[in-house]
Amino acid sequence: MIVEQDVLVRHPLAEYLRECGYRVVEATDHDEARECLEDGRYSIDAALIDAGGPTGSGFALSAWIRGNHPTVKTMLGATVGKVLALAGDLCDEGPQAAKRLNYRPVLDHIRQLLASRKRP
Repeated sequence: MIVEQDVLVRHPLAEYLRECGYRVVEATDHDEARECLEDGRYSIDAALIDAGGPTGSGFALSAWIRGNHPTVKTMLGATVGKVLALAGDLCDEGPQAAKRLNYRPVLDHIRQLLASRKRP
């Protein structure tokens, strides 16, 4: 599951993971993510969560998942836009984002998390 409000961030990553053979559930906010986990329609093994988000901290959602769905592995991330906005305060000309995103590290981390999980 990918929890990210920005469709321009969430959807390309979801498509990449689908092309790698994963079934991906997309949630736009923490409430939708909780609903996806609680309603039982989806079998979710891992959740990539935006560290911020409009309805609460990604840390809070991650803690909720660990407490209520302990078999689901969680990862926290921040979008390039958020990182660039924060970095913009550090440089005179502002951040530049000309580089294409590389999703491979995310895929590698998901594989590591899923390989380390304990099956019930």
